[in-house]
Amino acid sequence: MELSSDLVEEILSRVPARSLARLRYTCKQWKTLIAEPRFVNKHLSHMRCREQQFTIFSNEHILSPSFGSTISCVGIDFNKPEKIGLKLPFPIALTAAMKISHCDGLLLYVTKSMLLVSNPLLNQKRWIKGSEGFDHSMDVYGLGYTSHQSSGSYDYKIVRFRCSFSTDNSSRVEVYAFKSESWKVVVDKNFHGFYGLPLSSVCLRGTPYWLGFNKDGKRLMSIQSFDFSQERFEPLYLPPPSIDLEYYISLGIFRGDQLSLLLECYRTRKIHLWVMKQQHWSTVLTVDVPQLPLFGQYLSSFIEENGRLALYTESERQCISIYINVGENQDYQKIECLNGTGRTLSDCCYVESLLQVP
Repeated sequence: MELSSDLVEEILSRVPARSLARLRYTCKQWKTLIAEPRFVNKHLSHMRCREQQFTIFSNEHILSPSFGSTISCVGIDFNKPEKIGLKLPFPIALTAAMKISHCDGLLLYVTKSMLLVSNPLLNQKRWIKGSEGFDHSMDVYGLGYTSHQSSGSYDYKIVRFRCSFSTDNSSRVEVYAFKSESWKVVVDKNFHGFYGLPLSSVCLRGTPYWLGFNKDGKRLMSIQSFDFSQERFEPLYLPPPSIDLEYYISLGIFRGDQLSLLLECYRTRKIHLWVMKQQHWSTVLTVDVPQLPLFGQYLSSFIEENGRLALYTESERQCISIYINVGENQDYQKIECLNGTGRTLSDCCYVESLLQVP
């Protein structure tokens, strides 16, 4: 059938990125269309609001001097209750403290001496030299962008800030711009960093968020976001505490376009999933939790369109499992993901994309 070019574009913009990576070789017209920045941005806008599979990134130690540590990820597809392995195409040496940051299909790794930005789907990567004073043990990074509504383009950037276990009101903040290929120091007198490393982080619509303890005598929990357009941090208030003394566990993305927060009640041990809608927090789900392994903890969550919740857990023995609640009685199906193969680097609802590495 002969379809109009507008209709072909509309159909292809709703096809998952992994399929488009193959379909771009169908004909010259499709290859040209799929590579256009305008189409890539349109496709991304559709993919952000779709349910994505829950993905865990982990480093695997290979006993070979030529490889060192490699990155692998395990995805859970709710329609197929089994793990799906995906090994990233290149080995890198990772630091002992840092995790992977992500935004729109791009992954940011922190190595011992440099930064690496890649799109595994397109097998593209770019090395970035760290700025002076590089300290991978206590520095935190976020990947995001500023958008230009008139042109529909995005300027991708990286923010870096220093954390510590002291109570001094200072934190070095720097921003890297891909266009200028340079770092610059940002002065934000209202941001003092976190006490220790953040507990959790996500990126929503180009804005990174972190959950951690404040640098004050009370060491209260807080959420901080970084606005790349204003180049400053903005605090986000937490849900009001209840009489059950809830414990904040991790940040997440709900249905592709809303910030979520996972909490656990000290008294009932139930898990509560809060979602921010129009600057207000509301509870969308409360479930009983499965039995945790010894010294285990819940690190993140993911909920799909039918209301099934996946809870990601990790213990000191590096046993990583995902529990998916099924049925009306909230029974859980346990999926063993990794066991002693390495350290978890990140857990997120990873969105694959056709975005070129900036």
